[in-house]
Amino acid sequence: MTIFREKKNNYYIVLIYRLVVVLVLFQLCRLVFYLLNRSMFPGLDWDQWRNIIKGGVVFDVAAMFYFNALFIVLMLIPFRFRVSSGYQQMVKYVFFITNGIALMLNCIDFIYYRFTLRRTTRSVFGEFANETNMGRLFMQFISDYWYVVLIFAGLLTLMVWLYNKVKIYHNHNQGKPWIFYVTTTMALVITSVLAVGGIRGGFKHSTRPITISNAGEYVVRPNEMYLVLNTPFCLVRTWNVNRLKEIHYYTDEEVEHIYSPLHQGYAGNDSAARKDNVVIILLESFSKEMVGGYNKDLGQGSYTGYTPFLDSLMTVSRVFWNSFANGRKSIDALPAVLAGIPAGMDPFVLTPYASDSIHSLPHILGREGYHTSFFHGAPNGSMGFSALVNLMGIQHYYGKDEYNNDEDFDGMWGIWDEPFFQYFANTLGTFKQPFFSTLFSVSSHHPFKVPPQYTGQFKKGPLPVMECIGYTDMALRKFFEKASQTDWFKHTLFIISADHSTVAHDPVYQNTWGDIAIPILLYHPGDTTLRGIDSSRIIQQMDIMPSVLSYLDYKNPFFAYGKNIFDHQSLNFSFFYNSGYHWIENNYLLFFDGTGSKALFDYKNDRLFEHNLLDAEPAIVKSMERNVKAFIQQYNNRLIRNQLINTSEAKE
Repeated sequence: MTIFREKKNNYYIVLIYRLVVVLVLFQLCRLVFYLLNRSMFPGLDWDQWRNIIKGGVVFDVAAMFYFNALFIVLMLIPFRFRVSSGYQQMVKYVFFITNGIALMLNCIDFIYYRFTLRRTTRSVFGEFANETNMGRLFMQFISDYWYVVLIFAGLLTLMVWLYNKVKIYHNHNQGKPWIFYVTTTMALVITSVLAVGGIRGGFKHSTRPITISNAGEYVVRPNEMYLVLNTPFCLVRTWNVNRLKEIHYYTDEEVEHIYSPLHQGYAGNDSAARKDNVVIILLESFSKEMVGGYNKDLGQGSYTGYTPFLDSLMTVSRVFWNSFANGRKSIDALPAVLAGIPAGMDPFVLTPYASDSIHSLPHILGREGYHTSFFHGAPNGSMGFSALVNLMGIQHYYGKDEYNNDEDFDGMWGIWDEPFFQYFANTLGTFKQPFFSTLFSVSSHHPFKVPPQYTGQFKKGPLPVMECIGYTDMALRKFFEKASQTDWFKHTLFIISADHSTVAHDPVYQNTWGDIAIPILLYHPGDTTLRGIDSSRIIQQMDIMPSVLSYLDYKNPFFAYGKNIFDHQSLNFSFFYNSGYHWIENNYLLFFDGTGSKALFDYKNDRLFEHNLLDAEPAIVKSMERNVKAFIQQYNNRLIRNQLINTSEAKE
């Protein structure tokens, strides 16, 4: 600190020093973030790290200006009282509070990233807006991740120590008044220009303020963008809910020929429409890695997974080997599964377009005479599900309130899965057939506990969620045991899937493919033709709606972004957005940023994503890029125009 002791009278050097302190602390956060989550970023070499650090500085500078705008203005305000002791004391606490918040946001993502696989954005406030147990969740987080609290305290201590290391003499000569006011005003103007450049990421006329997707310039693999980014930046840049822009890669007529979400129904089938019951079961955080039946090649053939019942159910179900989620959060799942609408830059339900007119699967079946219901063992209103299912036209909601027995409450998220699954089975038996119902489980979730009576009974693994997966799998087995004794069981199509994937342990799943790999099974105890493994077709959550309607021989037109999995002539694809567009088609996964393709991988044969085929397969890239552009155009424009209904659909 010798240089600063010699020049501590220089007001502007002190200001620069304090802003550099912020950048140093942000880089420390980046290092800790990596160390705590390094298994999710395999294969980084020093050249890649240099680019990550280089890009990190760009985003840290932007975040530094965002969070220190008030501090900078207070320091540069062109009045002579700015050097007084009281004023500087006030400025100091503004610095501590704003940058303390920034450090806290970074620290939260040391852990929260594991569950979302993205930096925290503005949407998190909407996701937890309906939770009534935030205090309990916060205390549980502190208890489970106490070391993050210590890291945060250490960063705060370092910030205070570094700030106080350099002081301003409060009685220094400020010169003649006119010189003071001219120089201070010039300093404020120059700093404002520098701030604009820092926020924009450069001074070129064509440069727009950098956003999350710009981090892709500094990485080889898309998930590494989150090492470049910092959470304060992500929160600020997503503070205003993203409004989509209309896209015109093609004319409206051209795009309909490439890809269309308008389904014309299945009038070609002369048979009468089926009236089978439909039950969809969404299992919290059931990634494909957890299911032994999908992973017989892992561990040199020794891997058995944590779902013995689901493994057995796969032997009597239609199983699609390539099955994916359309989002990374629970609130992404319901629009995809029940309405064929995937998440985009934000979860659909948190966008301004959530109020668009939609005709969901339960809405359509309700018009066909089905009794429709939704079961979620969490406190009513949790995750905004009760409002969402109402928007989708579901007639009856069953939550913790309807269950009405707090003895089975897990103390955190909701009713334990085993008793709530039994409640689900019993209540289904009271409905008039045909019925449509969805169950959303809760127990395979942080803080990763099982009921006390089951302590030590389920297989543990390297991740704490694995024991909970075993518990929920047992609850699922008991549900089917009870359901199989009813008269409605043999007349029911079951779809068993997950809301999203979760943190991965095996390197095979530590990539973009693994981030969205989930089980999707179609099981009908009364239809032996619905059996076997399909290793060529791709199924995703938003394919469930059109596939169910196809199975039921629904004759009328409808709207869904997904495809009918039984139609082998349809485009064989899956879509996912995470700081860029991820388009899976046949054997390949394409990364597209909205303007051009960035990478292409053969995810079936290159499971570690080691060989970028972007230059080696130009024809495949061109074809896939054409399709993803058509999808993006249909997605953006139809949401903006409120065109999420097939206009030729039969009138209500």
